Amino acid sequence: MTLVIFELEAKEGRVDDLKAMLREALPDTRAYPGCYDLSVFADPDGKTLLLVEAWDSQEAYEGYLAWRANPGPGFASLDDLGPLVAGEPTPRFLEPAGL
Repeated sequence: MTLVIFELEAKEGRVDDLKAMLREALPDTRAYPGCYDLSVFADPDGKTLLLVEAWDSQEAYEGYLAWRANPGPGFASLDDLGPLVAGEPTPRFLEPAGL
């Protein structure tokens, strides 16, 4: 299993838009093959969201990202994030430490 941490900071005045987009997109993410769990946490600043995801593997997550880049009609794409977030979101991949 791979843990993926994905931090999103909303652009000024776009927090509600970002949350609305995630409400629409995350059910598809949770249903994507290889996704075990996905939880969203908010920073006290109110504009930073942390997505904590459990996947079969980093490869499974990367397959999901490839799909999300061009998901087809009716699905949110990675391009939809651009106008809503500050900076370039970058996922962090963590593997079990075996402790």
